[in-house]
Amino acid sequence: MWKNYFKTSFRNLSKRKLYTAINILGLTIALSSFFAISLYIYHEWSYDRMYTDYERIYKFSQEFSSAGESQMVGTTPASLVPTLMEEFPEVEVATTVFDLSIFSSVLVDAGEGSTEENRFAFADANFFKVFDFKLLEGQSAIALSEPKQIVLTETTAKRLFNQSIGVVGKTLKVDGTEYTVSGVMEDFPSNSHLDFDFLGSFKTHRLGREPQWSPANFFSYAKLRAGTDLEAFSVKLSQMVDKYLGSDMREYNFSTAFFFQPVSSIHLGDSQLKGIKPANDIKNLYLFGLIAILLVMIGVINYVNLATAEATERNKEVGLRKVLGAARGQLFGQFVSESMILSIAAISLSILLLYLGKGVFENFSGIPMQLNLLFGPWGIGFLIGILLLVGLMAGIYPSLVLSGMAPLKALGNEMRLGGGIWLRKGLVVFQFFISMGLLIATLVISQQLQYMRSVNLGYDREQVIALQTHYNMRDKIPAFKTELVRTGHASAAAMSNSMPIFIQAGYSILPGGDFQKELMVTGFCVDHDVFKTIGLELVAGLDFVETDVDQTTAYEGGLEMSILFNESAIREMGWTPEESVGKKVNFNGVSSVIKGVVKDFYFNSLHHRVGPLAVFIQPAEANWILIKLPAGNPAPHLEEISKTWTTMFPERPFNYRFLDDAYSNLYQSEQKVGALFGLFSGIAVWIACMGLFGLVSYVALRRTKEISIRKVLGADRLAVLKLLSADFFILLAFAALLAIPVGIWFSKEWLSGFAYQTAISPINYVLAVVLVATIAALTIGYRTVRVYARNPAETLKNQ
Repeated sequence: MWKNYFKTSFRNLSKRKLYTAINILGLTIALSSFFAISLYIYHEWSYDRMYTDYERIYKFSQEFSSAGESQMVGTTPASLVPTLMEEFPEVEVATTVFDLSIFSSVLVDAGEGSTEENRFAFADANFFKVFDFKLLEGQSAIALSEPKQIVLTETTAKRLFNQSIGVVGKTLKVDGTEYTVSGVMEDFPSNSHLDFDFLGSFKTHRLGREPQWSPANFFSYAKLRAGTDLEAFSVKLSQMVDKYLGSDMREYNFSTAFFFQPVSSIHLGDSQLKGIKPANDIKNLYLFGLIAILLVMIGVINYVNLATAEATERNKEVGLRKVLGAARGQLFGQFVSESMILSIAAISLSILLLYLGKGVFENFSGIPMQLNLLFGPWGIGFLIGILLLVGLMAGIYPSLVLSGMAPLKALGNEMRLGGGIWLRKGLVVFQFFISMGLLIATLVISQQLQYMRSVNLGYDREQVIALQTHYNMRDKIPAFKTELVRTGHASAAAMSNSMPIFIQAGYSILPGGDFQKELMVTGFCVDHDVFKTIGLELVAGLDFVETDVDQTTAYEGGLEMSILFNESAIREMGWTPEESVGKKVNFNGVSSVIKGVVKDFYFNSLHHRVGPLAVFIQPAEANWILIKLPAGNPAPHLEEISKTWTTMFPERPFNYRFLDDAYSNLYQSEQKVGALFGLFSGIAVWIACMGLFGLVSYVALRRTKEISIRKVLGADRLAVLKLLSADFFILLAFAALLAIPVGIWFSKEWLSGFAYQTAISPINYVLAVVLVATIAALTIGYRTVRVYARNPAETLKNQ
């Protein structure tokens, strides 16, 4: 019976080529998008779930609080892990990771010359007990147990030694220190928040041998024993804080606490906690999941619309089958089999399309497309489920309508599907409502990204490059700066601890001098040339001069240090900028006089409001050289700066970053979301217009005789266009009325994640509606021209 159903279905579908092509193409594009989004969501959700007992592995964060202000950081002191191991029986094993790339790159020499590396970390001997990555060579239990041992990833070993096996025991130099290769591990998977090329033994580092409770620069992880009471464990953590840090907290009037989160929640957790890899907002996954479902629904709607519209064309077929004894269930099976065949074809083509577009998707999304997941046990079950769901969703209503026709009325062509007309109209409205809504979302995201790119940050990021430095270069950097300015290849140059786009070092103003409270501030360590290099603006007081002493000299010599604060810090202290100049404060234990007040500038993502900032002289903490290039073409200046760099620092390659590019990279997540929204909104509009094309074609076919008569009587193309399009544009208007309020809601919801937002223009909503309406008009217009071009004599003769 089913064999006959499928044979008949193939025959029917092959006869209606336009109908079949529109449905297969629409479903194929919709399902390709659905599968691509599903793989993307699965990849993001699967982060850090590959470790044995991953649900028992936790990462620790630390919160600092003072004077009503608090700051959460994703790093902790080096002493935390040893203390957990010694004093907490709940901890099965714990490990420390120190991401050195946060502070500087390293030079690695494997015998073929030095290369600059930015993915170097230290890890202790327990690393492979917590994270059971596979070692291709070496023993995980001892690979990081001794000083100056190093583990390479497989790709790194091949790059340095042209082989991944047989490198254990070889040596390489890291910043001049010789390390012995003790293991080669598999590359870190793309869905791990850990991502390094080198793991050096933490015992090589001073704080790996003698851990302390300050500074808090280390990532700490622990695998807890099964059945651990997490609430009781949290209480014990607070008791540990009081035991080791209580006296300091009372003396300096601050508080701190440790928190822990499952390792599997890091990637989709707090994206503002600086981590090893950028996090993702879980709300984005919900949005993309919704988009995936909506795209499939739009494809299914095309089928339902065209099938119900075509129902009256199949009256005689249904009537004849019933007269010959076909039961309703048999007819239902016949028509459902047609939708199943279309679904099988669409799923097959969509998988083929994914294979063909795999590289494009990976470049676009930044993640690997693991198509093999679709052919595992779960993947096959998923495909079968989608097949049944889409096949039934697409076929069940048309099948019920067609199989329920009365035979006599059907044979007499008296069947009228009144309810079907309203259903089709409702589905068309829904399709274009979704298309317009996605387009509005794309335009809103694009406008916010444009705002972030063009906003005045309060400093000059144009024609400014940043060069990462190393501590052993600092003695030569003043001469390097002087030479660049002398030769005219730099307008100015300055040293700083961070690029101004993202400053995160935390400091405290302690009671003393003219301010008797405590205030947490962000610290910008610079030299005296920073103002003329990046164009910071003073609102009161004076800039730094060469005679101003740095923080280290002031602390060691008991001298007074000049310091500048931004407007936000001065407001927190309760002063105006003018009256604050000359006042004294205790800055991190150093007596400091406020020399000036800097106009607030953005030193963090626009997700955050500008907070209190201190700017002070401390070249010893500098990790960057900021260089302002002369106006005009930067290429010749960069070439000469490169020559000077190579002459003065021959051991380090010349790798620079433009400040505006680095700023743009702060919003990679938002840019990716915007690009994906643009892609899928375009797909939604395209699929909807394909369905519209099919419906217009059907209407034109049904009204061919009428159109021919109108043409004979003098109707022009415009009149025919109005005839065919009037109803559809009324439906588009309804869709717009629904889409605009939803677009306004989305705008407010999405922008709520930014402390600084663009003012959304109503033009976005109008533009989205006009774009969809224009594409729909072109679709209708194309089909109208084709119908109008037919010879009325032939048309009327064939009727």
